[in-house]
Amino acid sequence: MKRALIIGSGVGGLTSALLLAKHGWDVQVHEQHYRPGGLLHRFFRDARSYDTGFHYCGGLGSDDILGSCVRHLGVFDEVRWLPLDENGFDRLKFPGLEFRIPHGVEAYRQRLIDTFPEEKAGIEGYLADLAEATSHYGLYSFRSTVDPAEFLKWEGQSVAEVVSRHTRCRELTAVLTAQNALYGVPASKAPFGLHAVVVHHFLKGANRIDGGGDRLAKVLVNRLKELGGSLHLKSHVEQVRVEDGKALGVTLASGEEINADLVVSNMHPRVLLDHLPDGAVRKAYCNRVRGQRVGMGHLGVYVQLNGPADCIGNANVYRLSDFDSDLTFENIGPGHVPFYFATAPAQGLENPSPHHHVVLMLIALDYAKVAPWAESATGERPPEYTAYKDSLAQSAVNALCLDFPSLGDKVTRVEASTALTTQHFTRSPEGAMYGHFHEVSQMGRYRPSQFSRVHGLIQVGQSVFAPGVLGATLSGYYGVGRLLGFERLTEELRIA
Repeated sequence: MKRALIIGSGVGGLTSALLLAKHGWDVQVHEQHYRPGGLLHRFFRDARSYDTGFHYCGGLGSDDILGSCVRHLGVFDEVRWLPLDENGFDRLKFPGLEFRIPHGVEAYRQRLIDTFPEEKAGIEGYLADLAEATSHYGLYSFRSTVDPAEFLKWEGQSVAEVVSRHTRCRELTAVLTAQNALYGVPASKAPFGLHAVVVHHFLKGANRIDGGGDRLAKVLVNRLKELGGSLHLKSHVEQVRVEDGKALGVTLASGEEINADLVVSNMHPRVLLDHLPDGAVRKAYCNRVRGQRVGMGHLGVYVQLNGPADCIGNANVYRLSDFDSDLTFENIGPGHVPFYFATAPAQGLENPSPHHHVVLMLIALDYAKVAPWAESATGERPPEYTAYKDSLAQSAVNALCLDFPSLGDKVTRVEASTALTTQHFTRSPEGAMYGHFHEVSQMGRYRPSQFSRVHGLIQVGQSVFAPGVLGATLSGYYGVGRLLGFERLTEELRIA
């Protein structure tokens, strides 16, 4: 029996582990954290749970690729999926305008036209480009092959370029680009193809998970164990052993050496380089990986309430202080909140208990803002860091309560995390929420490769494919598909 070692238990790593285990491999997953799941994990305060990276996912029907993947992996029925408001799962709030994104491309089309009737032709043109772009993303459309020219065409154009061909309306442009927090790149730099896939994925249906990202991680791990695989927590891989251009296994921090026929890395490519022996990969490759920009950092704000957040509803709020969606990536400062994402997960539950009443917020905050404290340990950071973090969190909550006044008297506790926290728990460079910075100049033919010259070493995860649960899941299929037979996996997904 062939053995595979998976480094990291994020969605990409666990997907790869399940696919290999389903096809008869002996699989071990090694996770340096004490909880599996990577950015799926959550933490608890006063019996309340807070998701850190996962908040919702998109379409789960039999004709939706993510739905087919979780069925194929054997975990769909182990999760209680909670649909968000079909009439407006994302609330885009601008000064004097709120646009609610409904479920379904046709409903979205009609609402855009109803809101901007004079822009009908531009809206139709934009949606035609959206449909055309998604059709060239192979596995997303259940195809095992892609037309490289068409794929690169849509990855080589920015969202701003494509949208500007169809409209000059400032308000419509803002509505079409406001969800850029989902992939972490401004419209002026984000590939339109990536934008199209992400937006379309959510238009097909937006869903929470009862139990949050933790639940998804748990059922993936349980399924792995059912298939004979194993998970090893607090198991830190020190080095991937390479000889004569082939990965032979890993060496753990404990000194233990484990042999394997395949090593799958769910680490950021830059972090993987630190785990390879000198000379394992070419210097040019090292320079390219180390020279690429990593993704955005963020401030996470976790708000405890003494009652429900009915004013937010069963939806997500994208609140911008202007019609320039690039404000999404402007840093929060004391008293300055250009953008926030907020969601109240309890609104999706039928009978939430008091400990479910929380609001989760995400706001852009560059790693550079917290880098001065990077050498301090989690739980032992200096008072200056705590004061800075708390002042930003309070500014975020003040902005939230200004927009939703009924929350003002319900806030009982506020906590926050920064990119330093994300870096500590996930090892993502600079605490990048999406790992790689998925901009035009770093995607298409320039995206990090899942394969290197080291035989028997595969990379998966957001940083070598696309962001979010969808991107990380598909990275697992693309990564191990070369070994298991990509056409075979694609056919299995079609009937899952």
